[in-house]
Amino acid sequence: PDFVGYKAVSRQVRGIFGAGSGFRFTLSGTNVCQCGSFVPQRVNYAPGREDDQGVLDDPTQTRWYDRTAYVVPATGFQGTVGRNTLIGPGSKVFDFSFSKRFPMGPARLEFRGEVFNLFNFTNFGQPDGNISNPTGGIINSADDARSMQFGIRLAW
Repeated sequence: PDFVGYKAVSRQVRGIFGAGSGFRFTLSGTNVCQCGSFVPQRVNYAPGREDDQGVLDDPTQTRWYDRTAYVVPATGFQGTVGRNTLIGPGSKVFDFSFSKRFPMGPARLEFRGEVFNLFNFTNFGQPDGNISNPTGGIINSADDARSMQFGIRLAW
């Protein structure tokens, strides 16, 4: 047989892994410093507490930092705890795709599948950094779980 112009079936498999540490965030409280709406109210360390004593060794989704280590300063004063002193949860994700092309005369049929977050890693959002809120220190969000999509494409 004459194989002139024959295009072989091609396959592709791709994957990408990404990991990152958490984003830094600043603790805040009820705006009693009267610094204006564009300046967030920072907090003080509680009496007898020092740097990093609010950071937990094993943080959880319901208790990312120790709220008792911080207090809202007196009215008219900005807090002494620095900006971006705490770090939120890290993230990791593995995305995977595969495709297969089939020749069909002068045309080509491609079947493609993509899986986002293949291993279904849980990637939490930032914790609530406002110690005046009842939800302060609690993580109320997460990124999307595993998702898949498939497609067929005809090119001629």
